[in-house]
Amino acid sequence: MIRRHLLRTVGAVAAVVLSAAGMLAATGTSASAVRTVYYDASRTGEFRTNFDQAAQIWNSKVSTVRLLPATPGNITIYVDNGWPRAQTTSLGNGRVWMGWEAVNQGYNRTRIATHEIGHILGLPDKRTGLCTDLMSGSSAPVSCTNANPSAAEASRVNSLFAGSLATESTTEKTYVWNGEEADGDITPNIVGGVTASENYSFLVYSSGCTASLIKANWVVTAKHCPTPASVRVGSTNRTSGGTVASVSRAVSHPSIDVKLFQLASSVSYAPATIPTTSGAVGTATRIIGWGQTCPTSGCGSAPTVARELDTSIVADSRCSGINATYEICTNNTGGVAGACYGDSGGPQVRKVSGVWNLIGATSRAGNNNSTCATGPSIYGDLPSIRSWINTQVGGLPVA
Repeated sequence: MIRRHLLRTVGAVAAVVLSAAGMLAATGTSASAVRTVYYDASRTGEFRTNFDQAAQIWNSKVSTVRLLPATPGNITIYVDNGWPRAQTTSLGNGRVWMGWEAVNQGYNRTRIATHEIGHILGLPDKRTGLCTDLMSGSSAPVSCTNANPSAAEASRVNSLFAGSLATESTTEKTYVWNGEEADGDITPNIVGGVTASENYSFLVYSSGCTASLIKANWVVTAKHCPTPASVRVGSTNRTSGGTVASVSRAVSHPSIDVKLFQLASSVSYAPATIPTTSGAVGTATRIIGWGQTCPTSGCGSAPTVARELDTSIVADSRCSGINATYEICTNNTGGVAGACYGDSGGPQVRKVSGVWNLIGATSRAGNNNSTCATGPSIYGDLPSIRSWINTQVGGLPVA
């Protein structure tokens, strides 16, 4: 969901062009000119006010850099269910995530927003535990509402943008609100998702796609996914654990985006049951996969550990081009979360008597938009083709 800001002057338009090229525009001509950093908060929904407040705070506290809204921007801001975090690519450039995990624990939203932008402005975490220090982050009490940088923090930003102080690093660096270490890349996959909360026995990694085990020697994924030489079954980690099994052949459904892989040998993991019906509109579901959290194609690599997102079935009318008989329209939770590149073929599941049942395989966006999570997603409705699957695999486990 993107709100585009109309820029009223030729100078501002030129600045946006520069920011899209990864450049910081400067106003004025003196050696101490103020550098302008543009932030894109168009995807932040209810948190937009917090990021606008954060920009105003920084603008009131520092003199060598000014934050202004624009789409696109030097700073791209997202929202998901994980911890707040920031990924810097260079001084004044990077990505920020507002994370519900901290918000739900009661941390102040504007403090989080100002803190994460502080990373993009060159400040590292300083876990002093003091509320007066903005970059103390989660080490300060949850009750802390201070969203202003200390004098020392503001001074450091001024020095960095004036060029009188070297940055710690020119390479990508990731900071996570709760202090967890990150490897320089924010594990991108399901937009708005969180790290898999359980080790799904039926989960399958399949060469850039996600799939599901439906029988000891059969896997289901999307037809548009490549057929690999082997797959990894039974692990949420795509690089270790589980069992690596060779693929002997593939069978594609004649009309929808579903494909079956037969494995060369059976595996010992419990397959997912395909029920007889997918569920009515409003049915709570979960999607799982190794796709991106950043919403544009190529914006991040596949994460090592799968992610999940709780969502629901919505009316077919919400999805453009859906085959209502054989496909499911699945909500983009909160208007900002959903499946993305790399999640293709992955499972949509729902709980039946406390057990995850497989109802869908990720297919495509439901709004014909190449930017992920801007609308509902379309999933192959596996219960609707259960009889076809049953025939191909020589009998499914009883639903």
